[in-house]
Amino acid sequence: MTRFRTRRIPALLGMPLCAAVAVLASPRAAQAQVDYHLSGVAQGGVVGTDRPAAGDAHWDAVGAYAVTGSLETVTDSGVTYGALLRVGSGNTGRSTDRPGNADRQGIGIDQAYVYAAGGWGKVRLGQSWGASERATDLLPLLVGGEMDGFWTQSGRVRPPGTALGRAYAARDSDDATKVDYETPRLFGVKAGFSYAPERRAFGQDIVAASVVPAETNFWEGAVNYRGDWGPVQYELGAAYNHADAAHGWLRDTSTVTLAGGLTYGGFTVGTVLFDDGDSGLLRNRTAAAHGDAPGDTRGATVQGTYENGPYGLTLFWHGSETENWTTYQAYGLGLSWKVRGDTTLGLDLIHWAADLESGNPAAMAGQSSPHPTGNVATAVVEFRF
Repeated sequence: MTRFRTRRIPALLGMPLCAAVAVLASPRAAQAQVDYHLSGVAQGGVVGTDRPAAGDAHWDAVGAYAVTGSLETVTDSGVTYGALLRVGSGNTGRSTDRPGNADRQGIGIDQAYVYAAGGWGKVRLGQSWGASERATDLLPLLVGGEMDGFWTQSGRVRPPGTALGRAYAARDSDDATKVDYETPRLFGVKAGFSYAPERRAFGQDIVAASVVPAETNFWEGAVNYRGDWGPVQYELGAAYNHADAAHGWLRDTSTVTLAGGLTYGGFTVGTVLFDDGDSGLLRNRTAAAHGDAPGDTRGATVQGTYENGPYGLTLFWHGSETENWTTYQAYGLGLSWKVRGDTTLGLDLIHWAADLESGNPAAMAGQSSPHPTGNVATAVVEFRF
């Protein structure tokens, strides 16, 4: 991470982002010193599969990037004000801090928000991660694709979500425009609450990959606990999300997520469980779709890493089920080697298997077998500054 020397804010600074900070800040904050931060990450490599989707090749080049800039100031009263902007080719995850699945090409705004923090907690306003993701994104990852990288774009049968461990429609508010509040951490406990008028972002439409219209009045509530037991550190998270469906013939969003993480020495283990229920589905899908429409979705992910100096190893397993559609499992390993402080090589090997609903014509479309399987390999170079 690059950190610039602090200095006073020029009086003629007229950028919109700084103007937003000024709205939150007190007059005395204008005389405080400001910390500027700039960081970036880029990934490039190849992905291969022995079972490509129809019309796709067995091998493909992949790449993604994200650049983050922020500024922060602390007033004499101890209140912190700041702003953050992240642009890139895909959404970054909190725990991974990586470009993630690069379905969006070119430049997109991943996050853009202003915030104020003090002994009373922290408030964010703008396009940011919500309370649910901050509390439950506890999977330990290394440099490569593993759970939320490029490989999910290559398997003929994808998991229910663009990132494993999430509901198939990604039913948290993600980086939608919202107001967000989190309490200070007291006795190991921190709570968070988020509200998004609509599950859309002003920088990009985060539901572009979903056929379900964007919900409104998206509420998230979450709690996170951190503690230690001798040399073992642990973290637990729980979240509930609710939103009104975009149309009366769809069901409201109602999602529960549970997560936990455990660290001992160089070992870290994390798990995420989700139950998406029938969020966003047809209210009368049996009559409307003759019983063959996708139903409730739920699943679990377990992932562990071991790091020893510049070397790391990851093992993961994921299982999920979408009623009337498919039961999905994937497992594999990831290896990483930090060749320099800012450059890491990653290699992933993944095996997936699906059990399709053979009586469902839509689920079987284009499939040669009701029990397809496949293997995916990725080789990635990651650079940070």
